[in-house]
Amino acid sequence: MLISEEQQKVLNADAGELIEGTVLRAGGGVYEVDAAGNAGASNAIGGWQHEVFLCTPRGLLKRGRKSVSQPVAVGDRVRLRVSETWGATLRSQRVREGSIEEVLPRSSALARSRHNKTAQVTVANLDQCVVVMSLRDPDLNLHRLDRFVVLAEAAELAVTIVLNKMDLVAKRARKAEIDEVCALYEPLGYNVCAVSAQRDEGIPGLRSALAGHISALVGSSGVGKSSLVNAIQPGLQLYVGDVMEMGKGRHTTTDVSLHPLAGGGYIADTPGVKTVSLLAPHELDVAQCFPEIRHKAPECKFNNCTHRTEPGCAVHQAAETGEIAHSRLESYDKILAEIEARPQWKKYETPFSIL
Repeated sequence: MLISEEQQKVLNADAGELIEGTVLRAGGGVYEVDAAGNAGASNAIGGWQHEVFLCTPRGLLKRGRKSVSQPVAVGDRVRLRVSETWGATLRSQRVREGSIEEVLPRSSALARSRHNKTAQVTVANLDQCVVVMSLRDPDLNLHRLDRFVVLAEAAELAVTIVLNKMDLVAKRARKAEIDEVCALYEPLGYNVCAVSAQRDEGIPGLRSALAGHISALVGSSGVGKSSLVNAIQPGLQLYVGDVMEMGKGRHTTTDVSLHPLAGGGYIADTPGVKTVSLLAPHELDVAQCFPEIRHKAPECKFNNCTHRTEPGCAVHQAAETGEIAHSRLESYDKILAEIEARPQWKKYETPFSIL
């Protein structure tokens, strides 16, 4: 097997050497770090074992990042110092241990809201949000889909919408139902993939959309995210209730993991959540998170138009002519009203219930 120069450097790293890596998963203050970047994808499919290190953060990190609840999150790029000791990963692979010396700046962060508490980062450094919805069981909910898309827009992430469980839709109705969703979201710049994780339909196209990206799968419980991850990379078993061993301790993992993909890039499997927020240095402009509203807003009569009841609103005029879908305008109104009703939330959090 040929290995890259970066992989060779990791394999030959001496104790005390400082190298960089990406946090794959966490548990009890211990972090599993892929120290070979995207080239480390081979580790997830039985390749080189020494690309992963088990690490703990040094003391100074634990006292930093006051705006969030943890100093290190899944997806963080970190600098770690190699140790002489060894531990065991979730797959019982013996790997070297290390200490996380520095967390590099985050380009983005998806987080859970926690009222009157610091936010809890779910995944850091994403560049793509994969919103998974099921066509059946549970039925497709466009308003819920819009909420996830707004989160991605606010974080300036690319969006891919996955319609799972298409095998549960009668064949005579399947095309019309999928085409309706595509007609609504694809003109807005969103990629839409219809798949069946159970029957492996549409999966090759989704793999192509994930290649080279750090993507998070988000969606409500029951839409089939875990099954979808296993379909994308056959043989990849998600980590449920397993432990990592470091020193004499055993550390149960969290329910979020970053999985290196054979085709390059990473995918994060996030749990179904009831409340999600964005971490941002500014308050969210909801209108800017709807491309069709963002496009029409400059034509409104008033510069500060909220696109509700103001006269001369170009957004409402576009809705009346069918240029903007009524379902999207309803989602905008509901999200804006909910955020405005929660002035107690911190400015760097933009929360609203997903379920």
